Amino acid sequence: MDFLKINMTRILLTMSFLITVTSCATTFYVAPLQADCEVVGPQKCFLVRRSPNENWIMLYSPINGFDYEPGFSYRIKVQRKRVKHPPADGSKYEYVLLEELEKKDVTSDIVPTDLTGRDWKLEYMRCDNVAYLVEDAVPFIRFEEDGKVNGFAGCNNFFGSYTLEGRTLRIGEVGTNRKMCAETMDLEKAFLKMLSMELRALFDNGKLILSSNDGNRMILYLER
Repeated sequence: MDFLKINMTRILLTMSFLITVTSCATTFYVAPLQADCEVVGPQKCFLVRRSPNENWIMLYSPINGFDYEPGFSYRIKVQRKRVKHPPADGSKYEYVLLEELEKKDVTSDIVPTDLTGRDWKLEYMRCDNVAYLVEDAVPFIRFEEDGKVNGFAGCNNFFGSYTLEGRTLRIGEVGTNRKMCAETMDLEKAFLKMLSMELRALFDNGKLILSSNDGNRMILYLER
């Protein structure tokens, strides 16, 4: 019995050691902008470090559960797990967010002339936890220097006014046409709903990112 107890103790210690090796918690500092990287193909990677004094390094794996927003620096606690059978071109670790410890807005104010006089076309939008990838009938927004805003919402044209203070964008109640489009009405409703929110504006690699405190976000681009 004593021999059995000793062996069981050894087995439990070995299992505990293996769990420690294959899964552990760590703290990351995450940079406010991502870097171009190559994994399976070209993509964006997080820049992370474990202390403020270390150099930034690329993290070639996503962080599951982490709602990253460009322009903010983060300190997060993550669980690192070893992938049992990683693909040849994939990471041997995966990461899961445990806790967001700190989030700081580190981006400078928007220069209004960088925003105005251009047609900002919608590339991607997430509103009320629904993601919209846009292909046809692309909505766009045009901000004018006189405080007017107009554009296309996916089915109808819209018009109204806006204010920009620092990075805070507020669009007043907008008017639209009354046309009905069965295929794009859901997109239009979500798009106009986002325009009614108080939004933070940020430029990232030539794209305009508008986001709300509730995690809603749209990414807009200029056609070249």
